Amino acid sequence: MVVLAVSLAVVCLLRRFRVPPVVGFLLAGAVVGPGGLGIAHDREGISALADVGVVLLLFTIGLKFSLQEIARLKVWVFGAGTAQVMLTLGAVMLVARWIELPAATGVFFGFLVALSSTAIVLKLQEQAGESGTPYGRLSLSILILQDLAVVPLLLLVPMLGQPDSDWLKVVLALGRSLLIVAAILLATAVVLPRLIEAVVRTRSPEIFTLTIILIALGTAMVAGQAGLSLALGAFLAGVVLGGTPYSHHVTAQIMPLRDAFSSLFFVSIGMLVEPRLWVQKPLETFGLMLGILLLKALVITAVGMFFRAGGRASVAAGLSLAQIGEFSFVLAQAGMTHQLLDQETYQTFLSISVLTMAVTPLLVSLGRRLSRRSSALDRMQSRLRGVLSGGTEAPAEEEELHDHVVLVGYGVNGRQVAQAMDRLGVACVVLELNPANAEELRTQGRRVIYGDACQESLLEQASLATARAMVVSIADPVATRCITAIARSFNPRLDIIVRTRFVAEVETLRKQGANVVVPEEFETALRLVGLVMEAYGAAHGTILRELDRIREENYALLREGQAAKAKRLSRILSAAGMEEIELGETAPVIGQTLRALDLRGRAGVLVVALYREPQLYTSPDPDLALAPGDTLVLFGEDAGIREAQDLLLGPPPEAIL
Repeated sequence: MVVLAVSLAVVCLLRRFRVPPVVGFLLAGAVVGPGGLGIAHDREGISALADVGVVLLLFTIGLKFSLQEIARLKVWVFGAGTAQVMLTLGAVMLVARWIELPAATGVFFGFLVALSSTAIVLKLQEQAGESGTPYGRLSLSILILQDLAVVPLLLLVPMLGQPDSDWLKVVLALGRSLLIVAAILLATAVVLPRLIEAVVRTRSPEIFTLTIILIALGTAMVAGQAGLSLALGAFLAGVVLGGTPYSHHVTAQIMPLRDAFSSLFFVSIGMLVEPRLWVQKPLETFGLMLGILLLKALVITAVGMFFRAGGRASVAAGLSLAQIGEFSFVLAQAGMTHQLLDQETYQTFLSISVLTMAVTPLLVSLGRRLSRRSSALDRMQSRLRGVLSGGTEAPAEEEELHDHVVLVGYGVNGRQVAQAMDRLGVACVVLELNPANAEELRTQGRRVIYGDACQESLLEQASLATARAMVVSIADPVATRCITAIARSFNPRLDIIVRTRFVAEVETLRKQGANVVVPEEFETALRLVGLVMEAYGAAHGTILRELDRIREENYALLREGQAAKAKRLSRILSAAGMEEIELGETAPVIGQTLRALDLRGRAGVLVVALYREPQLYTSPDPDLALAPGDTLVLFGEDAGIREAQDLLLGPPPEAIL
């Protein structure tokens, strides 16, 4: 009760100064813990509840990823993750040797510094909606490898002081860890989806919630018994359930429990620290903190650049993962047992570690700002890649392009846009940051440019100056704003269409230069409105007009100079609607011309377009004879459209009878 009450008070107080809750929980733990006021003494009890919080946190994060996505990250997991651990270890060893520490101590300190906080980083990314961004995927990949590395690192701790260390044990332990991960994934992939389907059929929310908690804690326990971290086991279970249709419902059910328990985790970390050391040894604690943050940020940024993650993602990941992680505390305790650390050094390490965790939200925010200015890093990476490839990377376009579409990102949305442009015969240039996707598009014969679209050189390669439109369909909000601003300055006449997740981002993107912003959050709501109206029998034209009205009122994105014109146009459209009518083989008007039909005179309806595969005719020729399969786009009042439909398709059967 004391811990919860103080935590709530501290978080509410700091909220006034816009300090993230994570920092508040850490400070609350330092205040109530034995090193502070000494109000709470039961570290073990709090720690046990904290473990549940970490398990539930990693479980819900795993729900947002699929096995296919994790498989695509394997190069970053085993390549970038391993490189980060080894380079950090090597750098710390060099520093230890410079200050004349024993070699074993230098290696051990390297272990402690190499690990980052999975719980804090993923929590902050989830709150900001950045889990699916390149920066989020790079961070996750490195964190997965770090969690896997905990097992061999723990085995190495007792061997550091022994001259006859059996390194084969470590290699075998790492291989065993990977086999256990594969076994957990295989077993859960077979069992969990069927179990969830059976539970859903019971239609009992109590059974569903208890089953989800059992799955999360049970998988974590199995992983822990096998020598892995609890968090990694829970994450794997979440990944498996993330591929089922019930992943969103699972997240909604477990979220309140997760937030309550994970807050205790951050409090428990704060309770470990001795705040007096910050006052007694300010130069040592704050100096070492800054040194560790700088070292890890530089190493991770360099690793991300080397593995082609892009400058923005690398900088953001470097600053986000610069802190010391919670599993370092486990290693530190093992180091004390084997006399690699004394009590005073252990307390100093804890004080520095908590400081690095506390400043993580600030570093994440700084990473977002710096990543917008990382185009120089991207250009350096592009030149380096060209040198390493012997200059074999040719420009994506071999001929001059005009009135084409530049498509940033080739996910689900980007793919649909590209396919639509293919059907219309419009050229499309794709800018893609994922190297696997870029190579796949190249094999399909598409125009594709690999790299970060925030680079002006890449936009120039995509012939943005002569393009008619640009579609930005990526999930990274920082990158989206950056790309929009650069593209607008590059081509003032360009139509920029941007996809974003939240309505709150619309106004910012409009200020950056976007012509149209499509927020997924709002469009989902509109889709629900349309389905409900359809269920109650509303006409298609009426539904479209209502959705247009909602869009106009809620987006509020019309320029002041166009407001009066738009208002007049809105009044015209509200009095009429548009409807598509496809002519079948038996339509009575087949072979007749639009002039002969005279739909305007007979029904007061205009034919504004005609689609005859694969050609779209806007303002079609009145002497064009109609053919089976033609689709006419009509504009007029509802009564006129119904009359025109009877003329084109024939009266309905009940009218004939």
